[in-house]
Amino acid sequence: MRWGKGTLMKWRPANWIEHATFGIGQVSEIREDKLDIDFLNHGRRTILKSTELKPSAAPSPTFKFTRAKRQPR
Repeated sequence: MRWGKGTLMKWRPANWIEHATFGIGQVSEIREDKLDIDFLNHGRRTILKSTELKPSAAPSPTFKFTRAKRQPR
């Protein structure tokens, strides 16, 4: 995957990302022009697909969120 300023990524559920403010998170759901992302330290947030995000790796190969994820819409 290539990314850069002004590049719109084709994120998929389960992709790990890095956000400048919220840190590392995992894409949970994609809706039209929005992404629902579960962040490690900031809970679930909905952000626009046009937000600058970087690809990231899971905190560990076996990482699982301890809180129950919301059911898809």
